[in-house]
Amino acid sequence: MSRYYPLILLCIFSSSQIAYANIKGTNEIEDCLTDLNIEIQKINHSYAYKLSILSEELELLNSSLKEENGSNILIQVFKNRIIIMDSIHYLKLLRAADIDKVRYSKGIEIIKILYEKSLALDHHFTTVNTLNDMQKISNPNNFKEFAIARQQFEFNSNKRQGFNLGSILGENMYASIIHSMISLFSNDDIRKSDKTKMLQEIECIMDFTLQMYNDLNTVYFESVYLKKGNKELIDELEQLFTDYTQPIKYSISLRECRDSDDWLTINIHLDRFINRLKFLRSSDLSQTEVSNMQIDLDFAIDRLLHFIGTYNSFINESRKFYEKFAIMLDSYDKEDLCNEKIPKDFITLKKSISLTIEKFDHTYKPVEITGSKMKQLLYGVGEY
Repeated sequence: MSRYYPLILLCIFSSSQIAYANIKGTNEIEDCLTDLNIEIQKINHSYAYKLSILSEELELLNSSLKEENGSNILIQVFKNRIIIMDSIHYLKLLRAADIDKVRYSKGIEIIKILYEKSLALDHHFTTVNTLNDMQKISNPNNFKEFAIARQQFEFNSNKRQGFNLGSILGENMYASIIHSMISLFSNDDIRKSDKTKMLQEIECIMDFTLQMYNDLNTVYFESVYLKKGNKELIDELEQLFTDYTQPIKYSISLRECRDSDDWLTINIHLDRFINRLKFLRSSDLSQTEVSNMQIDLDFAIDRLLHFIGTYNSFINESRKFYEKFAIMLDSYDKEDLCNEKIPKDFITLKKSISLTIEKFDHTYKPVEITGSKMKQLLYGVGEY
């Protein structure tokens, strides 16, 4: 490549540089991809103008080659032609590097957005599957009315026919209900009318817990399963960030970067990386290093796209789980009759699940990144 082309570029163009958007925490990946397309269009538009000027110069030189006969003039035209061609090649290298930079930056933004979504989802799963209320509302022994009634049933029961449950079976839902019923019907000291009244006090509790015990436990344990899956997703995303930023020699973890709000430092490392890539491309000093640097950039973005596929699969799976939870909890058909006895936490849980399904459709929704948008990230192809 000719050593003269930087001079001609300085003569033709000003020294102003293209401004890049800082890495920022947008709320939607769709907005991020739209910004990416706009940035690519700006870069291409800027370089298209510069390249058009050089192309016109090249056309003039090509025309003069056909008209000139003098050897000295032809030699000078050939030299100028080589300088122009080298300048065009150099500009294309700069354009590719600038597009690589904005592609990489948007990749960081996407990782940041996905991390926030995954952490929010982890918090939600933690809230659901660590609720002591989940265990409380599924066992009648935790209801005050049932505990009082059970004591009354057992008090003055037939000592020969009666028996006491041990501490383990006493906490077991099915054993305690059966034992309470036996105590109630075998207790001759309680009048029939009182038995009926006492039974009415706890019938909604027993009906609710008998019907919903298994379902509530399913919600609990499958939420544990989803939390574990989300933790694996977060771990994979943190590893992706480490691998993604390794080429630009940024060694801080994703968690530390987020906690210290160190996103701008990534831009500094990226600037150094891109500037070296531009220098090596223009100087022809080490094309092997140039090739390796380009491969690192492309591989990092390819890894990001692969993770997006993993994220999408997890969100789709989680939404199906929550749809099942909603169906299970809506299956209790005595909710209107037993409204006063049903725990408020059960109603809260139902609302929380319905709200989460909406979040899966909006806040946590899968990332649609196909067609032209995937080309933008993979190859820097804009809609222009």
